[in-house]
Amino acid sequence: MEDLIYWLWFMGVEKLSIKQKNMLLEQFTSPEVIFSLSPEILLKTRIVDQKTVDYFCQIRTLEKAKHDLSYMKKNNIVLIPRCHPGFPESLLNLYMPPLGLYARGDLSLLNAPLSIGIIGSRNPTVAGEKYAKLFASSLSSRGVTIVSGLATGIDGKSHWSSVNELGSTIGVLGTGIDICYPRVNKKLFELMAEKALVISEFNLGEKPLPYHFPQRNRIISGLSQGILVIEARKKSGSLITVNHALEQGKNIYVIPGEICGTSWAGGNQLLKEGAKLVTEPNDILEDYIVFDQAEKKNNFNNQSSGLTMATPEEQLILDLIKKGYQTIDALVACSDLPVNRVNSVLTMMEIEEIILIKYGNIVLI
Repeated sequence: MEDLIYWLWFMGVEKLSIKQKNMLLEQFTSPEVIFSLSPEILLKTRIVDQKTVDYFCQIRTLEKAKHDLSYMKKNNIVLIPRCHPGFPESLLNLYMPPLGLYARGDLSLLNAPLSIGIIGSRNPTVAGEKYAKLFASSLSSRGVTIVSGLATGIDGKSHWSSVNELGSTIGVLGTGIDICYPRVNKKLFELMAEKALVISEFNLGEKPLPYHFPQRNRIISGLSQGILVIEARKKSGSLITVNHALEQGKNIYVIPGEICGTSWAGGNQLLKEGAKLVTEPNDILEDYIVFDQAEKKNNFNNQSSGLTMATPEEQLILDLIKKGYQTIDALVACSDLPVNRVNSVLTMMEIEEIILIKYGNIVLI
């Protein structure tokens, strides 16, 4: 607990850049040691100038850190400093690793077996939203953790479609973890803090400043084994995440889009430069999971129904609908599947225009 106080203090030193903080940690190993340094030793490091040393001495107090810790306890917020065994190793290898992560939710997701980042436009087309829902739901239903930035558009659709699934989802914020931005995502934010995971490297109370979002993008790519781009313009912020991912040696996946439309131009350009074109979730999973060739051929390609099937459970739901079980309650009762899984399958089927749900009744189209 005492060590955590010093981490909170050190992360909150405003006039030290993250680069300077990393350099100090390389020399002195811990915030507690840095807290006790004399002005003379600080100057000798040549990391900070006299003006910064004077400021450093003025704010050498733990009162704010203690206040923040009290607030965090009341609001189920934890701080995972990078010395903690639960801190993701992939983030330690970044060029400029975060000092720590504020978190709310399921911390085990930070070290999930397979995580895929999904990024794209904040103002997507209907097609972009459809693909975000489809890929996020299908991937997460098979244990993949979806990582995104909790923004509107592709981010939000991806989080909503995976928050209740097996793999679940991680939202990486560009603000302090006590601030929901944009506010329209408040319901999603709270749901993820309860059932999934929300994280931030920014201190409590930090506002959504423009430079925060490019900075947080390196964490999205750092936590992900691969990045899926859905609908991005040529000068999109999504391409900043892609650049981070390429520097980190991650796989880049792109859903192709309208060749004359500006909203898909960034992704289409990535395809020209060698990103992997994907049209179904198995195009991503095949890079991490070994499939039986027959299964690979049949999955997501049920010609008789038109539905892109991913699991036996989804085939079961389709068969039950064909037999006349046309309400959610009936499908849950007859399939012995949890209601969230049934809802997920139905969402995919509706996206694929296989069914229509009207007043609680499910009809095959």
